[in-house]
Amino acid sequence: MRELTNYQSILQEKSEVAEGYFCKYPDLAIDEVKRYRDINNTKVKSTLPEIMVYGIFSAGKSSIINELIGDDKARVSEIPETDKITYYDWQGYKLADTPGVDAPIEHEEITKEHLKKADIVLFVMSNAGGYERETNYSRMKDIADAGKKIIIVLNDKTGDLGKHDDTLQLIKQKIDANMRKTGIANIDDRFHIEIVNADRARKGRITNKTALVEMSNINGLKNIILTELKKTSSFDVLRRSIVQMEECLEKFAEEVKAQESSELLVKMNQVLENFGIQKRNIRQQVNTFIDRKTDLLAPEMAEAIWSNRENQDNINKVVGEKLAKLNQSVEEHIQQLIEEATETLDMELKSFVEVKIETSSVDADSLKNILANLEQLNSSLTGEASVNKDLLTDTGDFDMKEIMVTPAVAEMVGSLLVGSGKSVVSSLAKTSIGKAFAGTTIGKMLGSATSSVMPMPPIPGPIPPIVIIEILRKIIKFLGDNDDNKRLEEEARQRNEAARQRLEMEKQARQEINQKCLYWVDNLADELKSAANQAIKETLNTYEEPFRKELENRREQGAERMNDVAALRSLCNEYHQLLVELGGN
Repeated sequence: MRELTNYQSILQEKSEVAEGYFCKYPDLAIDEVKRYRDINNTKVKSTLPEIMVYGIFSAGKSSIINELIGDDKARVSEIPETDKITYYDWQGYKLADTPGVDAPIEHEEITKEHLKKADIVLFVMSNAGGYERETNYSRMKDIADAGKKIIIVLNDKTGDLGKHDDTLQLIKQKIDANMRKTGIANIDDRFHIEIVNADRARKGRITNKTALVEMSNINGLKNIILTELKKTSSFDVLRRSIVQMEECLEKFAEEVKAQESSELLVKMNQVLENFGIQKRNIRQQVNTFIDRKTDLLAPEMAEAIWSNRENQDNINKVVGEKLAKLNQSVEEHIQQLIEEATETLDMELKSFVEVKIETSSVDADSLKNILANLEQLNSSLTGEASVNKDLLTDTGDFDMKEIMVTPAVAEMVGSLLVGSGKSVVSSLAKTSIGKAFAGTTIGKMLGSATSSVMPMPPIPGPIPPIVIIEILRKIIKFLGDNDDNKRLEEEARQRNEAARQRLEMEKQARQEINQKCLYWVDNLADELKSAANQAIKETLNTYEEPFRKELENRREQGAERMNDVAALRSLCNEYHQLLVELGGN
């Protein structure tokens, strides 16, 4: 399961790092620094995505809150106690516990007013009763009319989850029917019903039994909340703010770089900057590719599951094949993009060694160190030395006079990424990709012989032919009106009602599979993007290391400016990674 990320905390940490550099260079990019601070203080810090928790008295509202935050902070009581809004921090999100449906009218007014602030609403109901009351659905309609997404949390108080799922499915069917009866439009788009056993989740948490927590489906609820939050205006604000703050940092880094007089240090930083640009470009292309593939996967999975609904083994086989195909296509796409990027990076490395420096300068020592580290890197990856023997002195060191001529050295450095070196990059990328993807849901499923796809909602058996009552009545009238005929008519009516319920149940089961596939695939897409980013970073960071190592070495010698620029570029890259996590690109 993807972890709920505390974006507020992460953004605060990054702003503190940026402030350190702003204070170090107070006279540079003054307007951009002011803009950065304004965005951080007025938009980022004030944007806390909010989940409003509402529902029926004694349905388990407080218990659900406790299991979401993982602590017994909300008081669980058998009498209504909430007469005000109580906030709970949930990894940088706000959970707002509000007066329930049964609260006094003045308390409900507090809830209605607060509804305007909420991003999404959790409406807690229980399978132990209360789901038939008309008042509940009137409140749901008010929330839907306010434009809010509602996640109906059906708290399983009787322990039916996983044991009597058909009973729970009937309750979900009644909830769905009651919503339609109330006149709520676009139910499938505006509502989602998720069953959770809060007591089971608490027992698993207290006893540290992860199997119980999983069986409670509290993690499934968390995934759905995160998916829905990414569609809200609060996340739009955060995404726009991150893009703008990254732009400010880029301009600030440029001004810091402009103060540097050493051509070699500028060139070293340029190499790192271009590596960063390549990582960002690859990441964007991979994310677009993953989004396109997973958008197609959700309906395909739903159709495959429905078509094979009577055979779980067939479902596992068909869906497993689709996931394996997706996994392979994403891995191959990343590898192809990394290999294509090596052409650009080859030109960058060749350009780097053409810098003109004094042979007895500190820069000459830096160049020598970088080339030696690049050679060591290449040797460790290929098992072969790639330095032209004519470039070495009798002691085995680089001959700096020859290095100043540069064509042979440029060719040597360039060979790290193209020609035979390209296969090294390919092999390195493949290793990084394989390692990163092994930890994803797909990787774990493909690595297990016993893994299965998501649990299926109960699906009714074959639907019997419907008996047409009017025709039956004519037959009964012809035969005469007696008790046997009345019994026959009643049996027909019951059969028709059972058939109608089965049809409705089948329709709801299919809708539920469609929804579950959408949420499941959204989670999967996030995992794939995270794994892809890890693989891209590991592969290209390998070739950045000689430059970063030497910049750090020069920082210790007193040349800090370019090391700071590299750190600022790295911070910009981290902002972009965070943007992707928030659903941007």
